[in-house]
Amino acid sequence: MEWSLFFNSFIGILAILNPIGNMPIFLEHVENESPSVQRAVAILMACSIFFLMLTFFLFGNRILNVFGITLPAFRLAGSIMILLVGLRMLQGKSKFENHGIETAATSGNTFDQARNSLSHILVPVGMPLFIGPGTITTVILYAEKSPTLTMSIMMIAVLFLSSCLVGVTLLSSRYIFDRIGKNGTQIVVRFMGMILCAIAMQFMIDGVAQLLPGVLNANFIHGGNM
Repeated sequence: MEWSLFFNSFIGILAILNPIGNMPIFLEHVENESPSVQRAVAILMACSIFFLMLTFFLFGNRILNVFGITLPAFRLAGSIMILLVGLRMLQGKSKFENHGIETAATSGNTFDQARNSLSHILVPVGMPLFIGPGTITTVILYAEKSPTLTMSIMMIAVLFLSSCLVGVTLLSSRYIFDRIGKNGTQIVVRFMGMILCAIAMQFMIDGVAQLLPGVLNANFIHGGNM
């Protein structure tokens, strides 16, 4: 069952991060940088994404408690947000219409330039492009499904692997985009949107099951299989 959670959470988080779909926007923000700076920014972005997700994984429930929000309510609200993201992806719509392109200062070494560039594009590329409401919701909901230390470590590994894959995608973004083109990118975005819609519906079913126990068939509830 734990390996099933590992696989399902990895696919879910990767889908909501949507590295292929977000790749063109990342490229647009760093296209004026040198190839070495682009690669360094990609690595720093992946690290930032991991630490942001880890923060919400470890402390997300405490944040909910501070605001007096119950998990079923957050699960239902989160499923709606994820559904909206998935529907937007199915329609092939970008999250941003206009992108201000920032260029790092040319002085300093590659790392200094990359760090300066990241400070300009962490918002909106890091948040809310990668780490938006849908990602935050997904991470918190999967944290709720990891009550034991072993499962928590497994989920942290999922976050790390997902961030690494985002980093690899961003590192290869120029090559990938040149190969698959705009049409190929749209196909990937729409496919990931379909997966997100299915994940959203599952979260909604789980939330209703928590609010109305015994009403739904246990076979359709994640909690009934774990």
